[in-house]
Amino acid sequence: MNLVGTGFAGMAMAIKLREAGFVDLLMIEKAADLGGTWRDNVYPGCACDIPSHLYSLSFAPKADWSRLYPQQPENYRRHFMIN
Repeated sequence: MNLVGTGFAGMAMAIKLREAGFVDLLMIEKAADLGGTWRDNVYPGCACDIPSHLYSLSFAPKADWSRLYPQQPENYRRHFMIN
């Protein structure tokens, strides 16, 4: 199965498909790295505009956000997307 995009939604879909037994996945990304919006937006002060606990995957909530509105480097954490 092919998935287009490795942003937040693409990574969430890949996780759920693997859980459902689809292990032969090909993720297609136009950029050189994972991350979508948080990979591309790196301007000074870039941060989330919703509370961090709402910006977690419902099936894998992140409990250790550093602040209520996290900045870009924390949102882009690759390990959050691929663990």
